[in-house]
Amino acid sequence: MFRPLPFNLKENAEKGQEILGKALESVMEHSFNPLDKVGGMFFPFRVDVVDCENCYELFAELPGFSKDAIEVSYNEDGRLKIKAERAASDFAEAKFLCRERKAGTFERSFLIDDVDESGVSVSYDAGILHVILPKLAVKKSCRVFTIQ
Repeated sequence: MFRPLPFNLKENAEKGQEILGKALESVMEHSFNPLDKVGGMFFPFRVDVVDCENCYELFAELPGFSKDAIEVSYNEDGRLKIKAERAASDFAEAKFLCRERKAGTFERSFLIDDVDESGVSVSYDAGILHVILPKLAVKKSCRVFTIQ
């Protein structure tokens, strides 16, 4: 099974305050369609996941990032994490007329419980990260315990 992990304000109050602050700041700056800007705060990049017969295929939009700035990890808890980092612009003191590209760390996490870690492959081309996650050939069975 493949599930995106939702943002949890209780687990990460500091990050929650930061996101809410950015959302409010965005609403104040852009009174003409604030919901579009706020939505991007919760999911920093878009991801498509395809459930194929033998694997999951994940496509993440990460335009403008170099391969070295993207990190994909999978831990024993079944959590896939995609993290990308963009350095602050050289024009930090510039007077922007329009500034939509953000700097910082962007990440998404997904919970996957039936992946064969040895066959995972990752590629990046034309701003699209492509992750292939092979499913385990034999799914873990549910063990039934006897109550004593």
